[in-house]
Order: sequence, then structure tokens, then C-alpha cells
Amino acid sequence: MKITLRIFSLILVSVFLLSVVACSSMDSDDGKDKGDTSVTTAQQTEDPNGISQLYRDLEDSLPSLNFGGETIRFLTLKNRGSTTGNVYDDEIWVDELTSEPLNDSIYNRNMYVMERLNCKIENELAVAADLNKMLEKTHFADEDVYQVVGFEAAPALNLGLDSYFYDLTNLETDYIDFDAPWWSGQFFESTNANGKIFALAGSLSLSMTRSIYVTYFNKRIAEAYNVENLYTVTNDGLWTIDYHTQLVSGMYRDVNGNDTKDIEDEYGFCTPKYWSTDSYWSAFDIDILSRNEYGDFEFVLNSEKAYDGLLKIIALYYGEGAYHYSNTGDMFVSGNVFMTTQQISYAETPEFRNMQDDYGILPMPKFDEKQSEYYSMPYEIFQTYSVPRTTARTDMATAVLEALCAETWRKIIPTYSELVLKGKYLNDPKSRDMFDMIISNTKIDAGIMYYIKISNIASALYRYPIEINDPGNFSSELASKSKNMKLFIKNLNELASKE
Repeated sequence: MKITLRIFSLILVSVFLLSVVACSSMDSDDGKDKGDTSVTTAQQTEDPNGISQLYRDLEDSLPSLNFGGETIRFLTLKNRGSTTGNVYDDEIWVDELTSEPLNDSIYNRNMYVMERLNCKIENELAVAADLNKMLEKTHFADEDVYQVVGFEAAPALNLGLDSYFYDLTNLETDYIDFDAPWWSGQFFESTNANGKIFALAGSLSLSMTRSIYVTYFNKRIAEAYNVENLYTVTNDGLWTIDYHTQLVSGMYRDVNGNDTKDIEDEYGFCTPKYWSTDSYWSAFDIDILSRNEYGDFEFVLNSEKAYDGLLKIIALYYGEGAYHYSNTGDMFVSGNVFMTTQQISYAETPEFRNMQDDYGILPMPKFDEKQSEYYSMPYEIFQTYSVPRTTARTDMATAVLEALCAETWRKIIPTYSELVLKGKYLNDPKSRDMFDMIISNTKIDAGIMYYIKISNIASALYRYPIEINDPGNFSSELASKSKNMKLFIKNLNELASKE
């Protein structure tokens, strides 16, 4: 099996980048325009429905299969509210056509796959805690109840190492084409366990795209403060954390005149100060785990850069123009905040759809101008798909997964991009270009994905210090975590090498 590095990112560029020239010709400026701000992208021929003909024509390599009307049962994640947004429920199943483009694309995908393979798909939803219990129950009872399990990425990888799931590269009959563009080569490259793959991510994991962190900005406020064109800034490689901090530092206004920062005032930046901090590991191109020449995991954290990054984030989060509020999205859509860090899925919410001001979207800022690329990270609990070791019909499970993922890539990803994000919510063509660039540079670190096995070092070094506005314990926390890191990595590599 050949695993292609970053193939998912490269392919998604092509999926999302449709008719850039046409989009650019319709654009309006968001402040002082410094010239052409369009992102240079590959172009493809569109059909009248906005879906590239390439993605209509490219087929999977599944043979002609007939499963005799047999039922395949999925157990997948149920939406869990404000922490992740509504990113799970509709990934596998919707009950009926509703005239909503995304819903109907999913419905039609399922009808097509069931007819093509002559099988029936059933899907049961459960919140993560309940799903874990249900999986454990069937695992220890050796009961073939669910043939496919959709679970949060990081816990799924952990369960794979603990022998709950098949290694999908070593089945007698396995229809997964790991090199196909609908699967995430970058995810496989980063997380494979000595070549073994226990969890699948790709186009079928729409929550992967939905959970990527980005920077939203209010275009009205940008114009009021005479902010230079942020798309030009980004394309010129100048969109850094220091630039971000300086930009928003003078944007606090005590609207109600009570000499106290509260939700009625106006701010340059407002964001959750806990969950969103994870995204900076990728944004700053700081690796936690990498691989040595033998393919084993190794701890490669640059502690000096990580500490400098922590100080930069704290300077942004606790600067004069910043504020923290649990419902940051509400403050942003109300027009009280210039910038916020949120997941892409927030653009789908009714609040964002009804926002009066125009807004734009930017990638997460770079560490500094020397950094060559902008990187974005999906929140580590996006949904991946695994085949439990209790599954007898692995042929049917892998065939259905391959067919669903391929059809998602061909039809649903373009629909989500063009008709949902770009067409309905991100109505600014240059924001669409930024969205394309964000998707093309998704970066997943094994140190985040395997946090359970290495003592959650990322959270200890960033989440907790930022939450309490105290970087002083960084060195002690790093020393504490590093003390047993050799043992953690040794155990991780032993589990990865286990037959």
C-alpha cells in the first residue's frame, strides 16, 4: 500500500477551486484595495450546476458487487452542541428530501450506493460517551452488531491501537483505495501505526472540513478603521500573529461608558480562550510528533518556538482590544467584534446567515513572515470511520465505505463548497478564495491525534496556560511531560508495531 503525503489537501484544492476568474470579476473591496487580491488557483470547467465535470466523471475502482439486500449498520456520532457545532448528524444519513442542497445530496448519495451495491444502510446516532460504551459492550461480547463505527478521530486511533478495529490495510477482502483522492493521504501519513490504518478520514468526514479553525472579520469595521486589504496582506505572506495582535489592539470602545469591559462594548478580537488554542500548533507549523528514518514516532517539539508561540497567543488573547465570552459567535454576528477565531461550521449557523454586516474569512495567522505557508487544523474530534473486529462482512463494510466516500467527493463536497459555504453564506468571492487556500493547507499532527498516549502535552502547554493567562508554568509543564516522554513514545511505537 502506498500512502501519498497531503493528497487530501491537494485534491481538495481542486474540488473547491471552481471558476475563480468568474468569482474575481464580481468582487467588491473590503477597505483600501492594494491591487489584485485573488488567490492563484487551478481552474476547471464547470457545468451549469457548479459541479466540475471532472468530479462527475472520475469513478472509483470497485468491481460489480451485489450484497443481496443485506443490511450494513453504522454507529456514528450525534451532535453534541456548542463545543463542536452541528457537524455529525447528517454525515451518513438523512431521512428525506427537503430541498436543502446539502441534505438532498446526502440523501441521493445513499440511494445511489444502496442501489448500486444492493444493500441497505442503517445508521444509529449516539453521543461520544454512549457510543464508546456501546462499542465496548459489543467488543467484549464479540457481537457483530455494527459493521462500521464513526467516532472522534483521536479516540478512534487510540481504540485502534487497543485492537478494537481492524487494520484496514491487512484484510483478506478490502475495497478501500487509500490512494484515491476522496481519502485523506495527509491524515494517513501522519497517523498510520507502523503502516497500519485503523481509522479512515476523507471526504466522507465532512466534519473534518467543518471543524477547521479560521479567522472571521467584520468588513464594516475594517472600513471604519481604514484597515488595509486583508486579502492582500494574506496573499503577500504578512498575515502573522504579531500583525493580528497589532491590528486589533486599538479597537476597544467602551460603548456603555461604565469603565468595565462587558458584552455591550466593542472589541477588536473575541474568541473562546480554550478550544481554539489547539489550532495554533498547526498554524505556527510546530510539530509535536514526527517519524524517524525507521518510520517510528519520535518527539520533535521545538520548545523555544513553542514557548515564543505561547507568548504571542497570550499577547493577542489578553491585549487591550481583546475580550472573552462564552458565546463569542453572538458578539461577532451582532457587530460588536472585528475578528474572531471559529470553526468553519459556524458559517452554517442561523446567526451567521442572518448577520447584518458583511464578513470575510482568513486562514489562521502564521508564526512569522519567514514561515512559508499558512496551515489550518481541524479540531481533533472530527469523525473518522473504522471497522470493528467483531465485523464478519468486512468486504461489505469496506465496499460501502469506499462507495460512500467516492460519491461524497464527487457530489457532496462540491455542493457543500459551492451551494452552502460559498454560495449561501460566504458571499464574498475573495473569501471563497481564502476558503480554498485554507482547505488546501490542512495540517494534522500525530501529537494532537495521539494525545491520549502521550499525556495530552499540547493541552498542558497551550490550553491551560492561555486559559489562566499565565505562561510561567510552561517550562515546568514541559519538563514534567518530557520526563516520561521516552516511555510514552516507546509504548506508542510498541503498540503501533504490534501484530
